[in-house]
Amino acid sequence: MSKFTQPARTVRDIKTLAGKADDLLTPHKMYMRLFALETERHRRQQERASAMLRVASIDTRCAEIDQEKQELLRILGVEAVPVAAPAGEPLGPVANPIADPRRRRPRIGRPTASAGSDTPIYESVKIRY
Repeated sequence: MSKFTQPARTVRDIKTLAGKADDLLTPHKMYMRLFALETERHRRQQERASAMLRVASIDTRCAEIDQEKQELLRILGVEAVPVAAPAGEPLGPVANPIADPRRRRPRIGRPTASAGSDTPIYESVKIRY
């Protein structure tokens, strides 16, 4: 019997192409990446246009609400309605921000009437009779 002169092959002997060529530099993969980027850009533009339409419709509805509110206040004969500062805006410069009365939250419970008035504190609308 004859003996084999070649050693047996193992997993370490398997030749691969890993690491020999940069996959991103092959032309067909670069074109595929360009296509994917263009597709994503088109989709993002459609999302942006849709969002801008939603913002525009929200703005028009807010304007309609303001007009209807002013009309109702005019019919009721209201002198003025105090405007509350939006939640995100700072309260302004204050010497002691912790003791600032504008930052205190009202107590939970029954509203109390101010001195000499039958109107509860939470009613800020003045109606002329």
